[in-house]
Amino acid sequence: MDIENSLAPFVVTAIAVFALATPFFASTPKSKSSKNKKKSASEDRKTNNNYVYGLFNQGNNICFLNAVLQSLASLKNLRTYLRKKLESTTNHDERLVTFALYTTLEKLNEPLTSQDSFNPTSIVWALQTANIKRLINRQQQDAHELFQLLSESLSVEDEISRRPKSLFDVDTIKLLANNNKCTTISLTSGRNPLIGLTACRISCMKCGYCGPIRHSSFDNISIPLPKQNVVTLETLLKTYSGIEFIDEYNCPQCSLLETLAVIENRLTISEKKYLNKLEADKQIVKEALATDVDIDDSKLKLEVAQLIRMNLPATKQTMFAKLPEIMALHFSRSIYLQNGMTLKNSCRVIFPEFIDLAQYTTTGYLATMPSEPLSSPPASPTTSSPVLSPILAEINDARRHVGEATDASIYRLKSVIVHLGDHRLGHFVTYRRQEEAPNAWWRISDENVEEVSLAKVLEQEAYMLFYEKGQS
Repeated sequence: MDIENSLAPFVVTAIAVFALATPFFASTPKSKSSKNKKKSASEDRKTNNNYVYGLFNQGNNICFLNAVLQSLASLKNLRTYLRKKLESTTNHDERLVTFALYTTLEKLNEPLTSQDSFNPTSIVWALQTANIKRLINRQQQDAHELFQLLSESLSVEDEISRRPKSLFDVDTIKLLANNNKCTTISLTSGRNPLIGLTACRISCMKCGYCGPIRHSSFDNISIPLPKQNVVTLETLLKTYSGIEFIDEYNCPQCSLLETLAVIENRLTISEKKYLNKLEADKQIVKEALATDVDIDDSKLKLEVAQLIRMNLPATKQTMFAKLPEIMALHFSRSIYLQNGMTLKNSCRVIFPEFIDLAQYTTTGYLATMPSEPLSSPPASPTTSSPVLSPILAEINDARRHVGEATDASIYRLKSVIVHLGDHRLGHFVTYRRQEEAPNAWWRISDENVEEVSLAKVLEQEAYMLFYEKGQS
């Protein structure tokens, strides 16, 4: 299926409507003399005659959008995913963002012999159409927020396309007529390469109760930076996947035990007319302790007694349960002061070209008590407090029970978004790996494109990093 040709009328319509709806994005391109001045410096640095497209800004403060699009253009797995999604449907009204993003990223990968730029109007129009309540405007100037909006829009379109359709649906009939394997197309077109799963577990430090492992999906990992000059990415990931302490945790087991103690005390002092109901409540609580400690409060139908909530110290550990094809990392650089001011944290993150995420990935079991061996499940919790060993010993022990390093856990750096300036005023630029020469990189600031070395890239004060699996 030829996506470019089959959807060409849609592009024309999208750009035309967008030009009417958001005229400030459709500024007149700069003159050749203006572009020549900007490209002269970068030509001196180039070692070949190849360029890629830049993106116009025109003073409309959309460098955050340009930076994200240039970064995503470096991700082959994302472009393949978008293409397969478009090939699996004929109703492109359900895939406005998917189509606009795909065509934009493909154009950003077209080789050029001289510098050129275009306005990313189609993707802005698609986002505004799909997200009426979250329009892109001049006040929205954060690359991370824009990335999340794009990712969320792709997920919403996936969800809409997965809804059951009647066999008499026009689009279904077209697929049946054009492809006798259409029944498997939507299932084999691949999962979103940005989506992964984390596993989280909380444990009470009073009774030793370990809650169930809870999984959450993610499209990026946001990591706060310490207030120091330099930190390594490895240190940040170890902190993210290490054991942290929680001050106030409503332990369900301690809650039930305390409720049971109160009921038993009331049985000795209450009037006779309440005894039967208190006995019934006692049996309900004892049954919950024996069968389902983590029972939802609303399902615990107590007659007289009330479930007592407890605020206790606990530990929590979060690790990766399913790694995505593309690992997007965001560094939160905001420092909030007590006087209401916000500053930028300029801590430099030292990041490598390759990362191995095996040691941050669980094999199915998460230990959360500092004294608990990870090699076996925890013993039945009791009301007595466990003897705690040093937290560092627990973390070191954890490394022996996580996944071994494999190709499935090794990622290569594909693009970097950098924020220049302070918290109030600044500019986003992108460093992206060249597709035809993977050891060479582009530095792209709106319409200005120049070649740089990997060493130069690794020196940058990163705001977002994009790593990808299976890219040599």
